[in-house]
Amino acid sequence: MLDKNFFLALILFLLSALSDILDGYLARKLNQVSNLGKILDPVSDKIIIITSLLYFGLNGYLSFFLVIVFLIKESLMLLVGLYFLSRKIEIISSRIFGKLATVFTSISVIMILIKLSFAEIIFIIGLFFSLLAGFDYLLIYTKKLRSS
Repeated sequence: MLDKNFFLALILFLLSALSDILDGYLARKLNQVSNLGKILDPVSDKIIIITSLLYFGLNGYLSFFLVIVFLIKESLMLLVGLYFLSRKIEIISSRIFGKLATVFTSISVIMILIKLSFAEIIFIIGLFFSLLAGFDYLLIYTKKLRSS
């Protein structure tokens, strides 16, 4: 049975995910996509996910080491995005590996909140896609830097 705090966290997490999906849909539908939005949207997603993951890592629901790897990778991505934004270089929209990383990581958070035992495996899959996304962006941005 879910305790009251995890149930409330689950509701808040699901509302956040739904609002993020709606925001992305409306931004594309209304052609309101911007370079700043390409950074702020994932940053807001990551704040919610990283806060959850840090709590889970510190309280033994996930390997703290894996959470730190995820945190370092996400911090590096944010710094690179801000660097490109400051240089007025086009920011790349989310690509398939990043989307898969978000889906698996979010599912792992939900699984922990509803106390499913194999949540860490799903988190590891999300971390794998997250690292792939990082390498994918690194290759793309390296080409952009060479051409500019």
